[in-house]
Amino acid sequence: MNRRSFLTMRSTNDIDSPFKRAMTSQPIISLAGLDEHTAPLSRKSAEHLLRRTGFQYTHETVNALIGKSAREVVETMLNPTTKEMPQHPAWATTAPVNDQALNRNRILEIRRMWFNQMLLGTNQLQEKMTFFWHNLLTSEEDKVYYAQFMYWQNDIFRRTPNKVTNPWKPSENNDRSSFGNIKTLIKAIVRDPAMLIYLDNGVSVVGNPNENFARELLELYALGIGNYTEKDVVESARALTGWSITGLFSEWKSSRWDSQEKEFLSEKGNFNSDDIVDIIFKQPACSLFFAKRLYQFFVYFEPDQTILQEIAQLLVKENYELKPILLRLLTSQHFFDEKFYGAMIKSPLDLVIGTARLLNISGIKTDYGLTAMTALNLDLLNPPDVEGFKMHHNWITTTTLPTRQKFTNGILDGKTYDGQNAPELRVDVMKFMNNFPDAITAEEVLKTVALYMIPFELSEEIVNGWIDDIFGGYDWTITSPNANAEVKIRLLLRNIMQLPEFQLM
Repeated sequence: MNRRSFLTMRSTNDIDSPFKRAMTSQPIISLAGLDEHTAPLSRKSAEHLLRRTGFQYTHETVNALIGKSAREVVETMLNPTTKEMPQHPAWATTAPVNDQALNRNRILEIRRMWFNQMLLGTNQLQEKMTFFWHNLLTSEEDKVYYAQFMYWQNDIFRRTPNKVTNPWKPSENNDRSSFGNIKTLIKAIVRDPAMLIYLDNGVSVVGNPNENFARELLELYALGIGNYTEKDVVESARALTGWSITGLFSEWKSSRWDSQEKEFLSEKGNFNSDDIVDIIFKQPACSLFFAKRLYQFFVYFEPDQTILQEIAQLLVKENYELKPILLRLLTSQHFFDEKFYGAMIKSPLDLVIGTARLLNISGIKTDYGLTAMTALNLDLLNPPDVEGFKMHHNWITTTTLPTRQKFTNGILDGKTYDGQNAPELRVDVMKFMNNFPDAITAEEVLKTVALYMIPFELSEEIVNGWIDDIFGGYDWTITSPNANAEVKIRLLLRNIMQLPEFQLM
């Protein structure tokens, strides 16, 4: 299947379907705002919540949510226990060493840890938010090099600090979650050794300021193009001087800092790095910047300005505390507007980890999952550049689409996406069907499995065609002596996962 045909294939008859809008990037206009969605969660709304706050779902996790309120569920997600956090590896608290092989192995260890947290962790939102910060405040391990620094940056994203100190010791903030204060997180990133290396602020000193971090802080991390001047870049770079790395930690030294007056975003003063962040967060563009990023990540890629203004105002009101913002957004009538169901394109995380969770595949090996995601243009800890992974439409290319389909076919055939035998991957389809004991007839099996796998109802044309082609007609039942159920259900899953709708969530 080529990309053009993929983008035009449809399995619903709705001419204005979320599928079409996801592919064409048209805004979805919803009259619903941030008022609370109070209806008990149905199977459909529970699946939507789990798709957006995690990496798909299992039959058990969906059933556990049905009948509960969205508020009850999201409040639990936003209050993870320390038991849900990964344990720090022993080497993370040792001084970095210049050993390329050792650092590569430890970076791989971080990737494995994170993959397993996403696949098996009890709080999916915690890990999804960690990826959000990794993709926004990104660093590339190829340049950072030292595994300790990449580990602690990832940990900062998972456990947003409640304060920032000098020297900066992220290991002291080990009981928080990734739903803390955004402004505090940005101040922590200024101090973060991985970021100091990645964007060269660790070598920025009075008399010779480096503008790399200052520019990206304004353009990509907090304000956006058009909301600052070149003079603001220069002046903030002067204020951001003073940081260096000693051993495992970073430290601000007054002797390296430009102590002269600066003029930044129309304010004058003897500013340091924390002052710069405080001034940035006073700007109206800052609240809109984070409102848009959060909306794109959790709701839809093309936001409507009305809802963005509402979220931005809430960010200011809550002083950039993320937990109340996410609680309001993820329990809102806007979030649960069915126009947004299936309106986003799955990332490689959602495809690889999500498909394994959907089908309860316990045999997916960590290194294979990481390799498959890299083949789909998501190499954890190593994004393509300072802008991070480009997301949405960029996940689907003429190269990645066939690879996605080879990955899902491999799960059914017991092969890797590149054709190697991997019997541990092969899904037990009859065990999978035990989740749906009431699905007996061909029509019941087809519709029940399809609704679990994709957020759309199949058209009657497809239903009728598949019942004939897969099951040999409406008379088929899963309990018939000659049902050949294992083969037929495997073919049904293959057909579903070949649909373009399977690439949406």
